[in-house]
Amino acid sequence: MVILDENLPVPLDRRVWLEALALADAGYRVTVISPRGADEMRALVEQREGIRILRYPQRAATGLAGYLVEYAPSMLFATAWLLAVRLRGRVDVVHGCNPPDLFFLLGRLAGLWGGRYVYDQHDVNPELAATKWAGSALYGPLLGLTRALERASYATAAAVIVTNDSYARLAMGRGGVPAERIAVVRNAPPGDRFRALGEGVEPPSDASFRIGYLGVMGSQDGVELLIEAIARLGTLAPELAVHADLVGDGEARRRLEALADRLGLADRVTFHGYRPPEVFVPILAATHVCVSPDPPTPFNQVSTMTKVVEYLAIGRPVVAFDLLETASVLGPAGVVVPEATADALAAALAELAADRPKLSELTRLASSRLDAIDLRWEHSAERLLEVYESLLTPGVSGTARSA
Repeated sequence: MVILDENLPVPLDRRVWLEALALADAGYRVTVISPRGADEMRALVEQREGIRILRYPQRAATGLAGYLVEYAPSMLFATAWLLAVRLRGRVDVVHGCNPPDLFFLLGRLAGLWGGRYVYDQHDVNPELAATKWAGSALYGPLLGLTRALERASYATAAAVIVTNDSYARLAMGRGGVPAERIAVVRNAPPGDRFRALGEGVEPPSDASFRIGYLGVMGSQDGVELLIEAIARLGTLAPELAVHADLVGDGEARRRLEALADRLGLADRVTFHGYRPPEVFVPILAATHVCVSPDPPTPFNQVSTMTKVVEYLAIGRPVVAFDLLETASVLGPAGVVVPEATADALAAALAELAADRPKLSELTRLASSRLDAIDLRWEHSAERLLEVYESLLTPGVSGTARSA
């Protein structure tokens, strides 16, 4: 089988890498095609943990025109690699991980030689278009295009994998996908690995207050609200020594770094860039609280923020805005801020910094939250393997949908 991933290099894309490992451990022959990354992800061809990784050069998008510059070459490279794999032997499944919603084209190509297409919907792109381009002159055409590509992806897929129940309802509703062809494979950490990586690391016990962020830095992720909130903390709690560790990257990173400089936060905000778990887990384990500043947009309301799950896996309490899926995962292990503004976020952070007993209680709840809701990658991997068993085992039909 071949997994297609355009969004991030592998193994940096942790969900895709966990899926590949689960399939390889189950005895499937797995090849992943993804963009080239930095450092140890620069090799065009690599064999890692029993998985063959084929990479191609990519120029990440900046702005609307940048998506064409990014996606057109990426699709050409992915097609070339897929054909090269096919020439070497059978390809029973093409597993396309969006964004973009273009891999159905390669799914249809695989259909010509009897392969099946699995649509792994990480993002709902119509909602993302509504979030990013509302008010633009091109909003209508872009929304129509993303809906058409999503419909084609649903229609081509023998099985649809989604990350939460909100996405499953959208697939059944506007996509017309039967429930038996949908499987919910949730974003989740692998066992206790994150806690093990952070073992022995604690936030400082002095009067300082350390804040963590992990994830993509795009225009829809609200990181600018976090930076502005940190600046406001200087007024709300001038005696507080605040420092923020921001792990991740994206098209908005340079703008965010400029914002931090303009607000006089250069010595209080560290941009770490993308880092593997071995590096970012100890960084976040040394914070008092982690923030998910994603504002309530059409996209964010129905999406499960991987960062929230990973914060809890590390044992950090979370401050987040009031989003449907975020609040469901978070439960009592953090603070939900009803007003999506920098002022409200700053006030919530200042209150936690001043109330250390409450912060300690939230930390205790965060450490046990994933166990309380039984959210573990091992369970997600079981759902994934059920999908493949239903596709590839003669006489077995349908895809078990899991809550």
